Amino acid sequence: MNKFIKISFIIFYLLSIIVIYLSMVDKYDVIYEMDPMLPQGSLNNSSHNGKVFSGLLLFLIFIFQMVFFYIEKSRNWKWATGIMTALAFLVFFIM
Repeated sequence: MNKFIKISFIIFYLLSIIVIYLSMVDKYDVIYEMDPMLPQGSLNNSSHNGKVFSGLLLFLIFIFQMVFFYIEKSRNWKWATGIMTALAFLVFFIM
């Protein structure tokens, strides 16, 4: 497979993992640390849009990794694809 395609798949994967992490982190953690009188989670809105967006992004990671797995001929890269996909699911479900 072309080296450019491999690098673009890996960059997309890494950026997606970062976006999943950032969309699921509580953005008000800094305020809770600054003012201990506020109870943890009191400023959080309950729309869960970050989780929906992260789920969609996880689905896109899964689709792109399956395409990469199908196209790639090297057994080592196929293993790497499987490990990367498992790590993406792990990050999503732990957050």
